[in-house]
Amino acid sequence: MTHALQDVEGHVQVVTASALIQVRHLQELKLINGQKQYQGFNITFQVTEDCNMACRYCYEVAKRPGILSLDYAKRFIDIILTDPDPIGCHGTDQEWILAQGLVLDFIGGDALMVPDLCDGILTYFQYKAYKLNHRWKNRWRVSISTNGTLLGKKEVQKFLMKYKDNISLGISVDGCPELHDKNRIMKDGSGSMAKIMENWDWYMSYAGISANTKSTLNKESIPYIYESIKFLHETLGLRYINMNFIFEDMHLEEEDYIEIDNQLSKVVDYIYEHKDDMHLNMLSEEFGIGDFANEEQRDKGWCGAGAMPCLSINGNIYPCFRFSPNTMHRPEFDFSVGDVWTGFSRKENFIKVREQTRNKISSNECKNCAVDSTCAWCIGGAFSETGTFYRQTNLCRVKKIIDKHARRYWNKFCGYPKYGESIYC
Repeated sequence: MTHALQDVEGHVQVVTASALIQVRHLQELKLINGQKQYQGFNITFQVTEDCNMACRYCYEVAKRPGILSLDYAKRFIDIILTDPDPIGCHGTDQEWILAQGLVLDFIGGDALMVPDLCDGILTYFQYKAYKLNHRWKNRWRVSISTNGTLLGKKEVQKFLMKYKDNISLGISVDGCPELHDKNRIMKDGSGSMAKIMENWDWYMSYAGISANTKSTLNKESIPYIYESIKFLHETLGLRYINMNFIFEDMHLEEEDYIEIDNQLSKVVDYIYEHKDDMHLNMLSEEFGIGDFANEEQRDKGWCGAGAMPCLSINGNIYPCFRFSPNTMHRPEFDFSVGDVWTGFSRKENFIKVREQTRNKISSNECKNCAVDSTCAWCIGGAFSETGTFYRQTNLCRVKKIIDKHARRYWNKFCGYPKYGESIYC
């Protein structure tokens, strides 16, 4: 998840959610203190359905050649900048989203396969925003997460340097080479770590203190969690490590849960030792420690789905990227909110997604769970599997183990049992 931050001078920057809650630890981020902070309106361009990699756990079940038409992208920008209520939120508690800065998210496949297209989209956005004297003309940022294997290309570096002051760039590194190369593989089956490392120093110089990774875990990752966190911090020099398990059913067995518990026990001691120079979102107060959901939480969904329009390469617009066609298990599961020819002609689908609140889609077991407030689900991912809305519970026991160790860490950090012990473990 990314957040757009507007400072007192009106500039907007994007940082990860983990960066926001790590301010207390990192002196370099004191510049955020005293600045007014807002979440922004996120729009997504799926610039390609292709990818130069074939990650084993990828939820894009239909990767294929094909790129977004620049004409479609221009039409989408026109709609975004001229529709006063693009996501159908006027008169609701979501209306504040449109009043803040704009985040333009580029996604694929890997968006850096088509840097010239990304450049063309940003060029047109700036032109149109200034022509309309739009409130976002000087209040926008770009978010890109890349697999890191394309950073050596001259055209990629040229694009990234052109927008350096506006781009938040993260690289997906899952952990130590033994783990990373099991899952994040090239199309020929080889691992991708060596290719990433060729340009790692360039990335760290480019991103500076905002350098971060989005690490994805699956069943095969479990024995490597501790070594991976250590590698990401000590070898790669990362301070912000965003790590999560996939939402899909991993078919975990008892021995897997025992190993997760063992791994996180070692992780707690490690991140406490490095508490002043690193942050792991998985065991943070915000995402790690759960409680019974309060009434405000019960009336909401988990993420920004239903308020994050995504343009697919077919010209259709979706409630978020996880509803795009190449993530659907069956083609009839289309749930678009409009298209580049008619605009947001089905805004009611935005609203239907936002209506999938915790109260509506949770079982009694979830509602009565002591860690429910921080237990995540993906409404788009669930829809992609069945064409219906429901709350995924594949990570139920995993979340309870995470909660146990997040409490251990923060009780140790605070010097007293602030959160007590988990009732489940």
